[in-house]
Amino acid sequence: MARIRTTILVLGALTPLAWLQACSGERNEANPAAGTNIAAASPATAVSANLARADFDVVGMDCGGCVIGTRAALRKLDGVGNADASYDDATGKGTAWAMYDPAKVTPERMMAAIRELGYTPTPVQPQS
Repeated sequence: MARIRTTILVLGALTPLAWLQACSGERNEANPAAGTNIAAASPATAVSANLARADFDVVGMDCGGCVIGTRAALRKLDGVGNADASYDDATGKGTAWAMYDPAKVTPERMMAAIRELGYTPTPVQPQS
């Protein structure tokens, strides 16, 4: 009788970069290590009460894995209190936002973290 080997894939062992490569079929050849520490990162620690909000349109996201990676990249930044991302299948539009301490992190640093994943963020100006 032949033995069947079963491999169990533990999703926690995959980095968001691996998820992103799987969902889009693309690799970030310019920086193959980008995003590899996201899964090991702990959530941002204490953030002051003086939080600001940054919103971004994100081009290049195309699935739930992209959303997970973007959310994790923002949340791991010191000074980010909370962050989220979304992708709308109907419109093909990706977005992200973060509540952050301006004394610890800037919107430019958040956009750099999103760019490291291979996406193109654009800041969204608040509506008056």
